[in-house]
Parts: sequence; structure tokens; C-alpha cells
Amino acid sequence: MRKKDPLGKGLSAILKDIEEKGTTTLVPVAQIKANPRQPRLTVRQEPLEDLANSIKEKGLLQPILVRKKENGYEIIAGERRFRACRIAGLTEVPVIVKDVDDRESLEMALIENIQREDLSPIELATVYTRFVDEFGYTHEALAKKIGIERSSVSNIIRLLKLPEWVKGLISDGKLTSGHGRVLITLKNEAEQKKYVKKILSEGASVREVERARKAGTLRRSPYSDIEEALMDALKTKVQVTYARNKGKLIIEFYSKDDLERLVETLCSTD
Repeated sequence: MRKKDPLGKGLSAILKDIEEKGTTTLVPVAQIKANPRQPRLTVRQEPLEDLANSIKEKGLLQPILVRKKENGYEIIAGERRFRACRIAGLTEVPVIVKDVDDRESLEMALIENIQREDLSPIELATVYTRFVDEFGYTHEALAKKIGIERSSVSNIIRLLKLPEWVKGLISDGKLTSGHGRVLITLKNEAEQKKYVKKILSEGASVREVERARKAGTLRRSPYSDIEEALMDALKTKVQVTYARNKGKLIIEFYSKDDLERLVETLCSTD
């Protein structure tokens, strides 16, 4: 019998229900291991130190959610709290043990981080992609589960198509996901570098970068106006080539769901 999908009850109630219904037990810190599927890739040190100081003073108020693994336990949710407990010098911590599979473990970890707004756009994109690739979610189904628009899921996932150095700047908070969505519509990395320089040196907003892009200062094609209009409408890269009375219109997409989005947009009669 298939286990009940833990996302079906709504994000806000899931972890609360688990913690209220679960039995808390004390487990030695040495027996608890980090989750290799943890959505959060980085943890800022200063807030972690603040949490550790709070734990020293008041103890850990919210137990860590774990699952039993060979020779110990693996964290499902509470990675940041666990790290703070180690900094605080705790030798054992309160946990709630749940019997869940890899999918449910990842879902619960994602829920916790979404609720606390701890994930960067790139971390979110990585997790969303894992739900699609590993667990067979469509963009629409995933969006419904976590209570956002499908376009939001697709737009976040598309950020993974950016060069590594751009993704690094987004992860560090120097660029926003909105900046990333504009940069991904540019034709090549040289253009991306120019606009990133403008963002970093001038503090250009997403709207200002859009205006600069529309100004066409880096136009390389006689069909740039058409390409610009299509990129604005379709929110993806578009290229027009024409020679000897024939040409190509190239529209990029990054997943089946992204293709469906483009088909819906192109076939719309509104």
C-alpha cells in the first residue's frame, strides 16, 4: 500500500502535525548524521551562532525530525538546529523518529525550508528539479502541492540554465532571481557579463536591466526587434535567422512543462 503523500494536507500543517503526534526521545549527537539530500546548500554562520547561544540559554525548544538509518539516525528536518546544537556543545538532542522513504524525507525537508524562507533561488531550483526528475512530478503538479503558480516553478527551474558564475551570484544574494530571468533571455554569455556588471556596479533593478536590454545596445541581428518582442512575450530565448528567402525561428524550452507553457501561450486566442 502506497504511503500517504505528506504534501496533500497543506504546507502549514504538516510539520506541526508530525511534531504534535510524534514521541520525542533524546538521542546522542554522535548518532545523528546530516541528510545528503538536504535542500539547503549553505548556512550563514552568524545566525547559526545566534541560534546556538539561544539553545545554550533556553535549550532546544523544537525537536529535530529524523529517520532511522543503519548505525544511527538521518536528519529529515532541522539541519540548522542540529548544527547549532553541536556549536552549543550539546551531547544529546530531542528528536522525533519517523518512518519515511527518500521522497517523503525530501518533501519534509523542503517544506521546512520553504516555511522559513531559508532556500536561495538556486537551491529551490535544484530541489524542484529533483522532484521532477526523481519523483516524476510535473511542474503543474509540484506547483499545486506547494501552493504556487506553475509558471513560478518553471521560472525557478530555468535558472539552472545560467552559467555557474551567475548562479553563484544569485546564491550569494548579489543578484535576484528576477535578474536571473532577464539574463537567461540574453543571447550569449558576453551579453550576460555586460548586464551583470551593470547590476553590480550601478545597483540596477530588474526593470532597469529590462529597459537596457530593450534599448538594444548589443544588437547583433537585423531582426532584434522581432526577437525582443518574442522574448518578452514568451519569457525564453528566441533567435531569428533569414537568408535567401528562407529562415528559422528558434524558441528554446527547458522541460516538457516549459514546452507546454509555450504551446499554451502560442496557441492562446485571447
